[in-house]
Amino acid sequence: MKQILLLLLVLLRSMPAEAQTYGYNTGFTLSPHAFCDTIPIEIIDDRIYLNATINGRLQRLCIDTGSSQGTVYEGESTRSYRELGNIVSLDANERADTVRVVSLPPVTFGHITLTDYVASVMPRPAMKTKCDAVIGFDLINKGVCMKLDLRRRMMILSTDKDAFRGEQGYELKYRLKWFVPYVYVSPFMRHTDEVLFDLGYRQLYTMNKQNFDKHVYKSKQVNAQVEGFAYGNLSIGSYGPEHEDEVAFLNLDRLKWGNFAFTDVKAITTQGASRIGAQILKYGTITIDPFRKRIIFSPYNGNDTVTVANKQVNIAYVPQDDMPTVGLVRKESAEYKAGLRQGDRIIRINNEPVTSFEQFVAYPFVSGRHYKLHIITRNGMQREVYISID
Repeated sequence: MKQILLLLLVLLRSMPAEAQTYGYNTGFTLSPHAFCDTIPIEIIDDRIYLNATINGRLQRLCIDTGSSQGTVYEGESTRSYRELGNIVSLDANERADTVRVVSLPPVTFGHITLTDYVASVMPRPAMKTKCDAVIGFDLINKGVCMKLDLRRRMMILSTDKDAFRGEQGYELKYRLKWFVPYVYVSPFMRHTDEVLFDLGYRQLYTMNKQNFDKHVYKSKQVNAQVEGFAYGNLSIGSYGPEHEDEVAFLNLDRLKWGNFAFTDVKAITTQGASRIGAQILKYGTITIDPFRKRIIFSPYNGNDTVTVANKQVNIAYVPQDDMPTVGLVRKESAEYKAGLRQGDRIIRINNEPVTSFEQFVAYPFVSGRHYKLHIITRNGMQREVYISID
């Protein structure tokens, strides 16, 4: 039922991947000073949420290791927050803008309270988010170890530097760039790729296009794992979609996290940083130890490999002048065969006018049904295309 939205938003980054050029700090306080707490989490659309109390109101927070600090969204509640000034922020496509920074009222989840927690104020994305605020990697940079277990739907937070000293699994050392963690994985034999470890991002793996070009130049074996190419854009950052460029569709034999292998991995290239995202949590627990700067993946199956066999992206829609536009369509896809092309703008669905990207995202598409899309092509011609929802 949700396939069109998943295709539409497969790379929607509603959480900002921020790179602070100044003003970054972890000066907020934790209460109690020392703790080890287990907190229930929810998993919705491959994102991690927890319940918290802010200003006496129950709020849903998203855990986002790809964001250097917190985020709140513009609205009535943010007007009462203490202003700290402005920062320059980079979104997932490395587009920059100046945004407000505020100090939040006390934030409480589990038995832990954050006081004077700093957050950027961002516009709400076109896709309605399921959260009220974001907790960024600054919580870990503050000296808090984190373990996430989706099967048990829990998160463990501890200030004890030895809390996970004996944690078993596959360890990668991370280094901080712009205050967020980067690790090296291996998408091809004898090749490594530096990736942002970004739990605010849905997909298991996405490769930076420039990195991909370097891999292709160095080795012929890379081409054997390319399913095809298309031209367009599909990643949506906080400040709009990425620029149009060539996109490679990859079918990786294996993606290695240290000595652990994810096999049969479908992935694509984008212009932003390469990323490992939240879907890694489908296959095992993740432990982040800021004292030793390491991330440990512990597979649920107890083996050194797991088959992913995920579906390839076929089409993506992006906002163009606030209207839903085909940013990318794969030639092998049913949508391409039905007549959709890159740059087509959707103006009606089943004769119902579409006036904004947000309206298109919210449209109640139903699996198994057919829909008539009235479009305007890049050349200004109007035509109708019929698509079905898998």
